Amino acid sequence: MAVEVEKLLGRKITEGIISIPKGSLNKNLIKTNISYYEGAKDNLPDKEAMITAKKIDHLITNLGKDDFLLVLISGGGSALLPLPVEPISLSEKTTLIKQLAHSGADIKQLNTVRKRISALKGGELALKSKANKTIALILSDIVGDPLDLIASGPTTENTDNPEDALNIIKKYNLYDNLSQSIITVLEKNYQEKPFPKEIVTNFIIGSNKLSTEAAAIEAIALNYFPIQLSNIVTGNVKEIALEYANLTKAFCDFLSNKINAPTLKDIIDNLSIPGLNSHFVDSLESIKEKDICLILGGEITVEVKGSGLGGRNQQLALEFSNYLNDIKNKLNNYDIYFLSAGTDGIDGPTDAAGAIGYINLISDCELEQLDVNSYLNNNDSFNFYKKFKNGSLHIKTGHTNTNVMDIHLILIKRLIIQ
Repeated sequence: MAVEVEKLLGRKITEGIISIPKGSLNKNLIKTNISYYEGAKDNLPDKEAMITAKKIDHLITNLGKDDFLLVLISGGGSALLPLPVEPISLSEKTTLIKQLAHSGADIKQLNTVRKRISALKGGELALKSKANKTIALILSDIVGDPLDLIASGPTTENTDNPEDALNIIKKYNLYDNLSQSIITVLEKNYQEKPFPKEIVTNFIIGSNKLSTEAAAIEAIALNYFPIQLSNIVTGNVKEIALEYANLTKAFCDFLSNKINAPTLKDIIDNLSIPGLNSHFVDSLESIKEKDICLILGGEITVEVKGSGLGGRNQQLALEFSNYLNDIKNKLNNYDIYFLSAGTDGIDGPTDAAGAIGYINLISDCELEQLDVNSYLNNNDSFNFYKKFKNGSLHIKTGHTNTNVMDIHLILIKRLIIQ
C-alpha cells in the first residue's frame, strides 16, 4: 500500500512512517525518503513495533492545520501499532490478549479489549492528529468489514460501551489474573471525547469478498467450476471442519445423482456455516460432469488446549481431513482436496500460511506412523505438516504484505474409473 501511494504522490509526501511485519521489507521497492520500520514478529506486538508506534504518535501530534494525513491500515495493524495506555506495559497488554485468544475469544472481542487499553487504537490516532484532514485507506481482515475493529480502529470512532472490555475479560475468567495497571485503566472513569467526523474519512479498498472473487476467476482458468459460498465464515475450528465435511458429502451425493437439487438445498440451509445460503442450487444442473471448487472465506478460531505449534488454517486442514476420513467410503467416486490459508502468509506464530488436506490423508499418515489425533489434541498442526510427506503440504508463501483474512477451497474431482 505504501509503495503504491509513493508511486502516485511522490514528492508531495513530506514525511511518512510505515510499520510493517518483521521480514517483509523489500528495499528494492523503496524509492523515497519515507521511513519503514519492521516489527511484530509472528504477528505479535513487540518492542520494535512499539518504538514505531511512538514515532507515529509523535508525528501525528506535531502536524499543523495545513497538513493532510493519509493513513494506510491493514490486517496485522493491531500488532504493528502497540502503544498501551499508561501505566500499562507492553508485556502486560500482550499477556492479556494471548490469554483471551487461547481462551477462545474471537477477533471482535480481542479488538474490543485492545481498543480500551491502547493509546492509538479505538479512534485515538484520529483524535490525536492535528492535521486539517485525515483519510484512511483500509484492507479489511475482519468478517463483515467493521471499520471500528479493523486494526482495532485507529481512525474510527469507538462506540463501545466502556464496560465491554471488562465484561469480556470476566467472561473468560481472566479478571483475577489482571495486573493492577490494567485494572486501573479499565475501572477509571471513561472520558468520552467528541470524534472529528467532519475531517476524518475511512475507505475500505480490499476485503475477503474480493479475495474469494479472485479465487473464482483463477478456478475457471484451472478448469474448475467455481461456487462462491461465503466470505463471512466464523466459528470453532472443529465445528467448521465437520460442517465442511458435511457440505462436501452433500455435493458429492448431488453430483452422483444420489440426491436431487431440492434435497441439496435443504441440506445446505441446515448447515451451520455463516453466510451460506442455497440460492445458487437451482443453476447447478450443468455441473454434473465438471470438477468443482467450493470457495469460502472468513476467520475461524481455535481454543488452544495443547502446547504445540500451529494456527487455525493448519488445524482446519487437519481436522477436515480427519472428518473426511470417517465418511470416505461414501465418497468412492471422488478425489477431494482442501486448502486453508491466511492471505497474509502467516498462520499463527509460524512461517506457514496454512496447509492442504485431502481425502486419504489419515490413511497415508498411518503409513508414516503419525498419529493425527495426538497432533490435533496438542494443537501441534505445524509440526504434523512439517513431518508429513516432508512438509510438501505446507503452504509457505512468505509475507504477502496484505491481509484480507483466510481463504478455504474445497476441490471435488470426479475419479476416472478404468
